[in-house]
Amino acid sequence: MVLAGFQKTSLIDYPGILAAVVFLPYCNFRCPWCHNGNLVLPASVAEASLLPIQIINEHLKKRRSVLEGVVITGGEPTLTRELPEMIQYYKMLGYKVKLDTNGSRPEVLEYIFARETTRPDYIALDLKLAPHRYPEIGGNEESIKKSSIIIQESGIAHEYRTIVLPQGYLTEQDIKIIAQLVDEKSPWYFSPFKPGTCLDSTWNSFTEPAVEEIVHLTEIALSHGKTAYLRGIKNKTCQAKP
Repeated sequence: MVLAGFQKTSLIDYPGILAAVVFLPYCNFRCPWCHNGNLVLPASVAEASLLPIQIINEHLKKRRSVLEGVVITGGEPTLTRELPEMIQYYKMLGYKVKLDTNGSRPEVLEYIFARETTRPDYIALDLKLAPHRYPEIGGNEESIKKSSIIIQESGIAHEYRTIVLPQGYLTEQDIKIIAQLVDEKSPWYFSPFKPGTCLDSTWNSFTEPAVEEIVHLTEIALSHGKTAYLRGIKNKTCQAKP
């Protein structure tokens, strides 16, 4: 088994936890704004410098006295057949495990949640568009709805993540509909689109959405009783009242 990337240390990917980040290859979505395009397409992954997982695992063995967690991201991790074994191994080493997912494979989430040894300690669910728009990016409306329910009912700590897109691609109505998938207590983070390495190169010509637009959409989420926050925007705060 190989990894598409590895970050030795991160202070931001796992809230409150000093963690390493492992990147798994391939994704079943085709979001044109994706900033990890080199992890999505098989042709791009084949050209990338893939890392043998054995080397990474040896590193993680040695870093147990320093690191507290491992983030498994991608790509889309639930496409990797060995995901349950990875989670089990990292937990056996004493790490807390965070899983990032696009929610496209609820059956995989059900499987790994069913056993204590393969249950992640934290989940980040990406909510990209209103569910009925998921076919635009190669997704399925029912899958994202089911994944959201499975995560909420699992009892696992989790967060939701939404990228505010340029050109008004993510609308107020999207946020109102997405809000139906979000529970009230878990954080829902809104961050800005970043051009530069988009899967569809035409998106690199777009500018970041205005801060005011990001704040506006976040406030819509707040008005629906959600615990919404800004992320990745300097000197700006917008969050739910305690």
